Amino acid sequence: MTKTASRIALASGALLLIVVVAAVVVLGQLGRLIERGVETAGPKITGTEVTLGSAHVSIFSGEGALKRLHVGNPEGFSGDRAFDLGRIAIAIDPKSVTSDVIRVRSVVIEAPQLLAEFDAAGGSNLDAIRANARAAARGGASADKDDSGTQARLIVDEFRFENAELRVLAPAFDLDKTLKLPPVVLKNLGARQGGAAASDIASQVLRPVVDAAIQAAMKEYLAAQRDKLGDKAKEKVLEKLFK
Repeated sequence: MTKTASRIALASGALLLIVVVAAVVVLGQLGRLIERGVETAGPKITGTEVTLGSAHVSIFSGEGALKRLHVGNPEGFSGDRAFDLGRIAIAIDPKSVTSDVIRVRSVVIEAPQLLAEFDAAGGSNLDAIRANARAAARGGASADKDDSGTQARLIVDEFRFENAELRVLAPAFDLDKTLKLPPVVLKNLGARQGGAAASDIASQVLRPVVDAAIQAAMKEYLAAQRDKLGDKAKEKVLEKLFK
């Protein structure tokens, strides 16, 4: 091997080592970056407090989990959580973490718990969250930046929201009922535009989940309202009969 060839081989080896080290560093910090991103962008999308207990991603497989992700209730409602997502399984393509677009193979939210709470005027916490998410989408919720200050972009191959429970609460009509929600499955998020900001993908995911929850909750709310008003009408008729 000539001296020139040896230098090229050494340079190539050094470059490969740098790339590997960079990938390990990025993956090692990915959990912290996810936590920071969720707690920074989340409130701007939902208009409520958003907290994440922990996030961990394996530097070898790219698989990991987000734990204790909670979305609070909007102002004017109880102190209960609107979303209690517990544990979220994620799988990231490790080779993509040093590229311009991070590829997320899957996000699976299993057995989440949601709350649909109606106030005395008939407004709901989920309506307030949905309205804020729409406003954030129109205004372009804050860009998600990595440590270099560039906007992080993602492609999510598959998102699954499964075995969800929805508690419907309307004290004015004595309604407190828990329902099962149908699964929400979304694919190729951000793929069409070659990668999307995490906040954009979060809005795309939140919309069908909240829409399904509101639809199911409104059905129960209207039924409870009819029953309550019907009972009051019956009471008035009986009062007149027995005067």
